Amino acid sequence: MRDPNAERQQYLALIQHFTDFRDNIDQERAAFNTSIIDKLGGSAGEVDRMTRDIISSFSYTKGLTHYINQDNYPAEAREVAKEHLADTLDKTCQQFKLALREVNSLPTTQRKTYSEALKATLETFTEQYGKELSESQHRALQGGLESYQYQVNKAHSPSRGFSP
Repeated sequence: MRDPNAERQQYLALIQHFTDFRDNIDQERAAFNTSIIDKLGGSAGEVDRMTRDIISSFSYTKGLTHYINQDNYPAEAREVAKEHLADTLDKTCQQFKLALREVNSLPTTQRKTYSEALKATLETFTEQYGKELSESQHRALQGGLESYQYQVNKAHSPSRGFSP
Protein backbone atom coordinates (compact mmCIF):
# COMPACT_ATOMS: atom_id res chain seq x y z
CA MET A 1 0.00 0.00 0.00
CA ARG A 2 1.07 3.54 -0.71
CA ASP A 3 1.49 6.04 2.06
CA PRO A 4 -0.07 9.35 0.89
CA ASN A 5 1.81 11.29 3.55
CA ALA A 6 5.15 9.85 2.43
CA GLU A 7 4.30 10.58 -1.21
CA ARG A 8 3.40 14.14 -0.31
CA GLN A 9 6.68 14.59 1.57
CA GLN A 10 8.62 13.18 -1.38
CA TYR A 11 6.82 15.55 -3.78
CA LEU A 12 7.47 18.55 -1.53
CA ALA A 13 11.15 17.60 -1.37
CA LEU A 14 11.30 17.46 -5.18
CA ILE A 15 9.72 20.89 -5.64
CA GLN A 16 11.65 22.52 -2.78
CA HIS A 17 14.35 23.54 -5.26
CA PHE A 18 11.80 25.58 -7.22
CA THR A 19 10.23 26.98 -4.06
CA ASP A 20 13.63 28.30 -2.97
CA PHE A 21 14.29 29.67 -6.47
CA ARG A 22 10.87 31.38 -6.56
CA ASP A 23 11.37 32.93 -3.13
CA ASN A 24 14.70 34.33 -4.31
CA ILE A 25 13.37 35.87 -7.54
CA ASP A 26 10.33 37.20 -5.65
CA GLN A 27 12.71 39.08 -3.34
CA GLU A 28 14.73 40.38 -6.29
CA ARG A 29 11.54 41.53 -8.00
CA ALA A 30 10.31 43.31 -4.87
CA ALA A 31 13.65 45.12 -4.51
CA PHE A 32 13.58 46.17 -8.18
CA ASN A 33 9.97 47.35 -7.88
CA THR A 34 10.89 49.53 -4.92
CA SER A 35 13.92 50.93 -6.75
CA ILE A 36 11.90 52.30 -9.69
CA ILE A 37 9.22 54.23 -7.77
CA ASP A 38 11.05 57.54 -8.15
CA LYS A 39 11.85 56.90 -11.83
CA LEU A 40 8.13 56.63 -12.49
CA GLY A 41 7.40 59.92 -10.76
CA GLY A 42 6.57 58.73 -7.28
CA SER A 43 3.98 56.47 -5.80
CA ALA A 44 0.61 56.42 -7.54
CA GLY A 45 -1.38 53.80 -5.65
CA GLU A 46 -2.61 50.70 -7.45
CA VAL A 47 -1.62 51.96 -10.91
CA ASP A 48 1.92 52.41 -9.61
CA ARG A 49 2.05 48.94 -8.05
CA MET A 50 0.67 47.25 -11.15
CA THR A 51 2.96 49.21 -13.48
CA ARG A 52 6.02 48.23 -11.47
CA ASP A 53 4.88 44.59 -11.46
CA ILE A 54 4.41 44.76 -15.23
CA ILE A 55 7.86 46.27 -15.81
CA SER A 56 9.53 43.69 -13.59
CA SER A 57 7.61 40.81 -15.19
CA PHE A 58 10.17 40.61 -18.02
CA SER A 59 13.14 39.61 -15.91
CA TYR A 60 10.87 37.52 -13.69
CA THR A 61 9.43 35.46 -16.56
CA LYS A 62 12.89 35.19 -18.12
CA GLY A 63 14.15 33.67 -14.87
CA LEU A 64 11.23 31.25 -14.76
CA THR A 65 11.78 30.22 -18.38
CA HIS A 66 15.47 29.64 -17.71
CA TYR A 67 14.56 27.47 -14.71
CA ILE A 68 12.06 25.44 -16.76
CA ASN A 69 14.71 24.76 -19.41
CA GLN A 70 17.20 23.25 -16.95
CA ASP A 71 17.08 19.51 -17.64
CA ASN A 72 19.06 18.73 -14.51
CA TYR A 73 16.31 20.13 -12.24
CA PRO A 74 13.60 17.73 -11.04
CA ALA A 75 10.76 17.33 -13.57
CA GLU A 76 8.20 17.97 -10.82
CA ALA A 77 9.86 21.25 -9.90
CA ARG A 78 10.00 22.34 -13.54
CA GLU A 79 6.31 21.49 -13.92
CA VAL A 80 5.45 23.70 -10.94
CA ALA A 81 7.60 26.43 -12.52
CA LYS A 82 5.60 26.11 -15.77
CA GLU A 83 2.36 26.56 -13.82
CA HIS A 84 3.81 29.58 -12.04
CA LEU A 85 4.92 31.08 -15.36
CA ALA A 86 1.42 30.64 -16.79
CA ASP A 87 -0.09 32.26 -13.68
CA THR A 88 2.43 35.12 -13.90
CA LEU A 89 1.57 35.80 -17.56
CA ASP A 90 -2.14 35.73 -16.74
CA LYS A 91 -1.70 38.10 -13.80
CA THR A 92 0.41 40.44 -15.93
CA CYS A 93 -2.31 40.59 -18.61
CA GLN A 94 -4.91 41.42 -15.95
CA GLN A 95 -2.62 44.09 -14.49
CA PHE A 96 -2.19 45.64 -17.94
CA LYS A 97 -5.95 45.75 -18.36
CA LEU A 98 -6.57 47.38 -14.99
CA ALA A 99 -3.60 49.78 -15.10
CA LEU A 100 -4.53 50.98 -18.60
CA ARG A 101 -8.10 51.60 -17.42
CA GLU A 102 -6.98 53.59 -14.40
CA VAL A 103 -3.88 55.45 -15.63
CA ASN A 104 -5.89 58.43 -16.88
CA SER A 105 -7.25 59.00 -13.38
CA LEU A 106 -3.75 59.90 -12.16
CA PRO A 107 -2.71 63.52 -11.65
CA THR A 108 -1.41 65.08 -14.87
CA THR A 109 2.20 65.05 -13.64
CA GLN A 110 2.18 61.27 -13.20
CA ARG A 111 -0.23 60.34 -15.99
CA LYS A 112 2.26 60.94 -18.81
CA THR A 113 5.08 58.95 -17.21
CA TYR A 114 2.89 56.00 -16.30
CA SER A 115 1.09 56.03 -19.67
CA GLU A 116 4.38 55.97 -21.54
CA ALA A 117 5.75 53.19 -19.34
CA LEU A 118 2.62 51.09 -19.82
CA LYS A 119 2.47 51.59 -23.58
CA ALA A 120 6.17 50.77 -24.03
CA THR A 121 6.00 47.66 -21.86
CA LEU A 122 2.78 46.51 -23.53
CA GLU A 123 4.43 46.66 -26.93
CA THR A 124 7.43 44.67 -25.71
CA PHE A 125 5.22 42.24 -23.80
CA THR A 126 3.05 41.43 -26.82
CA GLU A 127 6.14 41.03 -29.03
CA GLN A 128 7.74 38.70 -26.53
CA TYR A 129 4.73 36.68 -25.33
CA GLY A 130 1.95 37.30 -27.86
CA LYS A 131 2.13 33.82 -29.35
CA GLU A 132 1.98 32.18 -25.92
CA LEU A 133 -1.05 34.09 -24.64
CA SER A 134 -4.53 32.62 -24.54
CA GLU A 135 -7.53 34.25 -26.17
CA SER A 136 -8.76 35.54 -22.80
CA GLN A 137 -5.33 37.05 -22.10
CA HIS A 138 -5.38 38.80 -25.48
CA ARG A 139 -8.90 40.06 -24.69
CA ALA A 140 -7.69 41.45 -21.36
CA LEU A 141 -4.90 43.37 -23.10
CA GLN A 142 -7.25 44.61 -25.81
CA GLY A 143 -9.86 45.64 -23.24
CA GLY A 144 -7.28 47.68 -21.37
CA LEU A 145 -6.10 49.38 -24.56
CA GLU A 146 -9.65 50.19 -25.66
CA SER A 147 -10.47 51.64 -22.25
CA TYR A 148 -7.27 53.70 -22.31
CA GLN A 149 -8.02 55.02 -25.83
CA TYR A 150 -11.58 55.86 -24.85
CA GLN A 151 -10.35 57.88 -21.86
CA VAL A 152 -7.75 59.68 -24.00
CA ASN A 153 -10.29 60.50 -26.71
CA LYS A 154 -12.82 61.66 -24.11
CA ALA A 155 -10.24 63.97 -22.53
CA HIS A 156 -9.37 65.50 -25.92
CA SER A 157 -12.94 65.94 -27.16
CA PRO A 158 -14.13 69.53 -27.35
CA SER A 159 -16.67 70.42 -24.71
CA ARG A 160 -20.07 71.53 -25.93
CA GLY A 161 -20.83 73.39 -22.73
CA PHE A 162 -23.02 70.71 -21.24
CA SER A 163 -22.59 67.38 -19.54
CA PRO A 164 -24.15 64.22 -20.92
